[in-house]
Amino acid sequence: MQIVDPRGRVAGEGVGLARRIASGAGGLKLAFLVNEQSRNQGPDFYGYTLAIEAALRGRIELAEVLRVCKPMLSRPAEPGQLEELRHVQGVINGLAK
Repeated sequence: MQIVDPRGRVAGEGVGLARRIASGAGGLKLAFLVNEQSRNQGPDFYGYTLAIEAALRGRIELAEVLRVCKPMLSRPAEPGQLEELRHVQGVINGLAK
């Protein structure tokens, strides 16, 4: 398989996987950043986050789970949304298309 990057040739960074998040007392604070503005448009990532959360709770201790929905898929998260996400230990970003 050949991966084509719209920026042209990009030198590999040689960076490994992110380090595993250490769970503090009481569990992790985790957030989902949902890239869909409504739950009425076909597949529903917000709904998937409920299943993902249930699966994670079976494996790790979660203190808090936050869900933030972006107003528009093609734009970055709003500054206020980023501020909300600043206080969690991990963010899962996605959409269900």
